[in-house]
Formats: sequence, C-alpha cells, structure tokens
Amino acid sequence: MKTITVKRPAAERLRAFHPWVYRTDILQAAGDPGDLVAVHDPGGAFLGIGYINPASEISVRILSFSRVEINRDFFRERLLTAFRKREVLAGRTDACRLVHAEADELPGLIVDDYAGHLVLQVNTLGMERMQELLLPELLELRRPKGIYGKSDAASRRREGLDTEDRVLHGEIPGRIEIREGGARFLVSLREGQKTGFFLDQRRNREIVSSCINKGDRVLDVFAHTGAFGIHAALNGAGRVRLVDASREALALARENMALNGVSGEAVRADAFDFLTEAPGTRDRYDLVILDPPPFAKAKRSTAGALKGMRHLIAQSLRILRPGGLLAVFSCSHHVSQEDLGVALLEAAADRGGRVEVLEHLFQDRDHPQILNIPMSLYLKGFLVRSL
Repeated sequence: MKTITVKRPAAERLRAFHPWVYRTDILQAAGDPGDLVAVHDPGGAFLGIGYINPASEISVRILSFSRVEINRDFFRERLLTAFRKREVLAGRTDACRLVHAEADELPGLIVDDYAGHLVLQVNTLGMERMQELLLPELLELRRPKGIYGKSDAASRRREGLDTEDRVLHGEIPGRIEIREGGARFLVSLREGQKTGFFLDQRRNREIVSSCINKGDRVLDVFAHTGAFGIHAALNGAGRVRLVDASREALALARENMALNGVSGEAVRADAFDFLTEAPGTRDRYDLVILDPPPFAKAKRSTAGALKGMRHLIAQSLRILRPGGLLAVFSCSHHVSQEDLGVALLEAAADRGGRVEVLEHLFQDRDHPQILNIPMSLYLKGFLVRSL
C-alpha cells in the first residue's frame, strides 16, 4: 500500500476523526486514482487508511482510522454495524437508508432499502473500485429482491466517473409499494428524485401531521410525490393542495392519494410563482409545508439561498390563518439551523408579526449525524406558529 503525507492542520482534523483530506492538504502523495493509501502526518505517524483520487478536491476519503485490511470481512463488519443502527425503525416502515456514506464509515456509498429492493449509489472512484468486495456481502446479508445502481451524476462527474443507472441484481419493478406508519406510497426507483423517495423526512412527516386538526386546510409546496400532504390528509385535514413543478411527481402523487383513500388537489406550478401570487387570492391555510431542493450546493451560494428562503417564508406566512403553522426545511449543508432561524425571523418582521417555535426538525435516524463530521447534518427545519 502506498503512503501519503499530509500537512499538520489536516493531521489534526484526522485525529479528530474528520474523514476527508483535501488536495491542498497533501505534502507527498503516491498511488494511482482509486488506490488504497496509508495516510501519515509529517512526522511519519499513522493516521488512517483511505482511497485516493487526485482529480477530486477531496483527494482522500478515510475508510478506517486503524490499521486494518480492506477486504470482504471489513465490508461485512461495516455493513452489519450500519444495519444494527436501523433496527430502531422496525415496525415504523419497510423503507430506510441502510448506509449513509461517511456517517457509516463507508464514504462514497449510499444504500437505501425499499421493501426489499436496494438502491445503490456509488459516488466516488475509490468505492467504485471496491464494489466487487461490497456487492457479495450485500447479497448475502440482505437477500434483496433486486439491486438498482443509481448514480449521483454531479458527484461522479467530480470524481471523473461516467454515470450509468442499471439493474445490478434481480428485478426492479416500475413501482414499489412501501409503508410508512399508517401511510403507503408508490416509489419509482428509476425516475424518482434522490434514490426514489425522501426517506430522511419520515420523522418530520410524523411530527407535522400530528399537529393537524380535523378539517384543516393544508398547502404542501415542493410536494414531490405528496408524502407530507397525504400524512396530513390521513390525520384529518379537510383540504390538501400539493404544488410541484414536476408533472411526473404529481402524477405519482395522485396515485399515492388514491392508494391511501384520500383526496387532494395537485397543482403543477413553479413554487416561487405560486407563492408570490398566493397572497392576492382568498385562499388561507392552517398549515403550509415548505420543503425545497438544496438552494446552496456550494458555500458561495448561501447568501442567494437564504434570500430565496426568506421570500418563500414571507409569502407563506401571508397565507396562513391566524395561529396557523409553517413547517420549513433546508437540505443544504451550507445553510445552518441558525441561518434558517434568521430567515424566519426576518420574514416574520417583514410581515410585522412574530413566530413561535414548536419543533426543531432534522433528518431521521437512518441518516445519522456524526458530530466529528459536520457535513453529515444537512437537513434542518422548524415547525412554527404564526403570531
């Protein structure tokens, strides 16, 4: 195994169990792209084993901070540890994230389970090279009905990899039915956003829908396939309106409403346009849900993202009934909980009102947050009451 030497600040981060080495951190490097490397500090002390890709800004991702052999036994142990973390979800759902990349000490790897069908995202060159060790263990430990390889195109481009979505094992039907609490949803692994469904919002859907009073009017913006709105309807909402720009997502949302025996209106519209025009109508809501895509994919985009969030929040507050609720989320790592709170405060001040925080909202437990890895916390939100 080749050795690389990193600068002292990078060595200190590694000793604090941060698993990334940036290209600018490296003093001396050896090894071809995708190779395993041993990482040392300037004095020669061992820091960890990872895989290298000099073409990527994150040039080394650490697999282990101990001297171990990276083989099938290594992957079996890592996978079993990750699976045990998810046992807490038993009974709540038959769909969850089984492996959450760095947070499960398997950088570059996402594995989601949809009722026995696995979706595999391999987003780095090093993990791509190790699929022959990984796949046999997944097959043996999970006995899946099928495995679908679904690339994160942007991540793979940064690694110099082509993107290709394909069936890796078994069969992948066009629709898979999953269960989440008392709701059921149809998921398209091939066509859906992310790996097919927003699994990270499971707990937040439970919290938000628990606040529904019988007959409430609910607006679900950036609704995707309708999960928040359907949970609201099942909990007694009188009117549910879903807004999304995707024709395909709304078509599946209508199927999901029928599957759950609830009704609602699905509106195809740009969320910004819809909410800009909404205060001028007579429609008022008891609950508005804002779950936008990541506006800040890079740190330099944070200011623009927050400006967009303030606009969405301000318009949403204007269409709430007195005492109405707003659930607002950001899935951008670069937007902190404090940033989102400031956006809420400024939007409320613009309207001349106040907001009461009922809940701080985060990703569910199958998307673990590791304090040593700040980027492992990405989904933040608030449930607030308009005063």
